[in-house]
Amino acid sequence: MLTPKKVFVDTIVTQLSLLSSGALTEAKESQVGPPRAKRIVVPGDHHEKNLHALHFPSKDILVLEGSVIGYCQGHNVFGSCDVPSLVLNAHKAMHKRGAFELSREDQRRVERGENVQMNRLDGGVNFALPDGVSPTRALIGLAHEMVDKGMNTATYGYGETVYRNQHSQSSALKFYDKAKELTDNKGLPKNLPNREAIMDFAKSVIRCEVVLRHPKLKAAEMTTPKDCTFALLKSELENAIGRMNLKRSVRAGLTALDLRDVKQMYHTTYRCWEHGDDLETLLEPKAFKRQEAYFAEHGINLREKPSIDGKEYLLGDIFTLANAVEPPPELWGDDDDAEAVEC
Repeated sequence: MLTPKKVFVDTIVTQLSLLSSGALTEAKESQVGPPRAKRIVVPGDHHEKNLHALHFPSKDILVLEGSVIGYCQGHNVFGSCDVPSLVLNAHKAMHKRGAFELSREDQRRVERGENVQMNRLDGGVNFALPDGVSPTRALIGLAHEMVDKGMNTATYGYGETVYRNQHSQSSALKFYDKAKELTDNKGLPKNLPNREAIMDFAKSVIRCEVVLRHPKLKAAEMTTPKDCTFALLKSELENAIGRMNLKRSVRAGLTALDLRDVKQMYHTTYRCWEHGDDLETLLEPKAFKRQEAYFAEHGINLREKPSIDGKEYLLGDIFTLANAVEPPPELWGDDDDAEAVEC
């Protein structure tokens, strides 16, 4: 059963029609010609966890975007799916930080959810990984089946990110290795409570996000924060993931070596070894000896077959909302209900 604690809302982009905010800020700037769009950074308490705004003075529009759960918690591995609270917290943070001060009237309108339009919403879940199956192994298997089914598929890295309809202006689906992303981007903030436990959780799951842009939000009647209920978020996730109809399986026990740690010239050798090919037959003796020594440094014996336990898991049993998991209760901090994090 999909519960609110299993669902998070990451990136949010909103558009607020202003009445009188920002007039004082703009007056302080000497400017020749028509007012230009102003980019604004809303600094957070955690390193590189900021929100960003774009003010269009001539149109009285303020666009606010970013990961609100990341801004408030210091990470976006999991978090709230309470969209009205997240949008309100983002605007409050922007105002309190002095990045862009809203008038009292505009503050009240934001609190009531008036004149705030949803331009983008990324909702997601974390899928549990079976024992012995690495994120890369599952994601590569997913990508192969998506391509074979004729889905609009894009992959990045060596199997850590898979997109469906990435460049669609309506909606897209993204699967990726969150732990790898964190590792590649300096990891979690060092002052984050439960830092190691949060990272351990990220390593045990595959992350899935459905990216809903304005045309899709409009069609789904999710154009205001109040419209973005848990029931509608759940419905969009079910529609996006359920219609993939995955049939292939993935085998546990194969090595999870990251190919970015392997020289490009040895990628084919690694794939052949992984496939169970006899490399002593395929390679010339000198080449085999050289590559055998290289892979030994990575803990791989080319003379032995990859270690497997023989167990296979259906991709459809991994990439399904029935396999979505919530983080351990102790990782939520003081917010027992975990519906929203005040920031």
